[in-house]
Amino acid sequence: MPRRSETQAGFSLVEVLCALAVAASAIAVLTSGVGGSLKGASVLDQHLGARLILQSILEDELAAAETSAAQREGDSGPYHWQLGIEPVAGPGKLPDSYRMYRLTASVGWGAGGVITGTALKLSR
Repeated sequence: MPRRSETQAGFSLVEVLCALAVAASAIAVLTSGVGGSLKGASVLDQHLGARLILQSILEDELAAAETSAAQREGDSGPYHWQLGIEPVAGPGKLPDSYRMYRLTASVGWGAGGVITGTALKLSR
């Protein structure tokens, strides 16, 4: 095999092909990592939106002056929510003018995403 002379400069075809193969492998790994990160961020964003709606539904009902047994549902953007209000027996004997209610709310989104929360409310 002939030796390179000191006046020759540049890379051989094999060196260039090896460098391209390494660069293509690095790009493929980075691209799949970025795609996974974007999908994870989207799922996290949907879950956070559902938690905010769930918290808002429960806080609105806790702040309401009047409470009675009911079932409610609705839509908020891509989310579908449900609220169930049912009377429950208190931990002890409550005065006649007081009632305790269990508020159960759930928010669903996309393909099977659901979050549920429960609160108790003491009402007159």
